[in-house]
Amino acid sequence: MTVTAVRKVADFIILSAGWRRRGIALLAGACGVLAMAPIDFFPAMFVPMIAAVWLIDGVAASGREASALAEIRDAAGVGWWFGFGFFVAGLYWIGAALLVDADEFAWALPLAVLGLPAVLALFTAVGFALARALWSSGPARILALAFGLGGSEWLRGVVATGFPWNEIGLALGGNLALAQSASVIGLHGLTFVTVALFASPALLIDARATTGGRLAHLFHAPSLCLIIFVALGLFGALRLSAGHVDDVPGVQLRIMQPNIEQGPAFRPENKTAILDRYLGLS
Repeated sequence: MTVTAVRKVADFIILSAGWRRRGIALLAGACGVLAMAPIDFFPAMFVPMIAAVWLIDGVAASGREASALAEIRDAAGVGWWFGFGFFVAGLYWIGAALLVDADEFAWALPLAVLGLPAVLALFTAVGFALARALWSSGPARILALAFGLGGSEWLRGVVATGFPWNEIGLALGGNLALAQSASVIGLHGLTFVTVALFASPALLIDARATTGGRLAHLFHAPSLCLIIFVALGLFGALRLSAGHVDDVPGVQLRIMQPNIEQGPAFRPENKTAILDRYLGLS
């Protein structure tokens, strides 16, 4: 995609308003789930992170005559829709458990599939609001987004005992080499790095990205992003190659993932047959 095409997409997002902006935020957030297990297509995280930068840019552009507090509130609103899309797409499977005994629990399906994501999206709203409070017109806004979402993801992992499901840093968790940096900076540090890396191509629309010499282009965000990705991969590959696992003699271990539907699995009359099939106890 050329810089001109990127700029057109960016302008569409930045200049969006009302339900169009909310819809973009919702869909962008949902795309982020493709980077998580079981799909683990980590390049998909470029979509939500780049969109997040441009959405907050749009809040700043549309709020030039508004107060800073109003802009932060608007950013929080966009962040809520972004988070709602992310959590609905990532947590829809919870509803399956409620359908095992649908006659008794189906009433709770909307609470699980929509209510829980609506609550969790409040953390994303806080992240966007914090990012907007630290926003600037230059490359530093990428770090503002990383700080905002990194902080909100940390909060989500500790508030009310925490619910850190699909933390953004896990986008790199499906790749063993890229995930190794968590051994140094932890999951929350990996989240900060993930947001900054995947959001950096949004800077292609900045004036500085289309001017300057070769050195400026080399150290501009997309090139720097690629360099950091390679560095993370090399560190991970070296760490994995240096690892050594000792075999422990005399240990017998069986790992199972029984292929049983939830309905039959919870019927007491099936207990003996299931144990006999998988453990051979009879």
